Amino acid sequence: MQNYIFMSKRIGTTTHRVKIYTNENGTETMEDKILRIISNHPLASDKNCGIMNIPQMSRSA
Repeated sequence: MQNYIFMSKRIGTTTHRVKIYTNENGTETMEDKILRIISNHPLASDKNCGIMNIPQMSRSA
């Protein structure tokens, strides 16, 4: 059986809702997971990572 929880985070006018699955037998911490995901992301090694050339805007629904 898979365990999961929902987490919501509001950034600006956008609310992000994610479903997080957990493994009762897992040994990796949430911090370890997040760091692994970030470091394995293809853009993490891109020289332009973190640089935005156009304004970022959000629209309310």
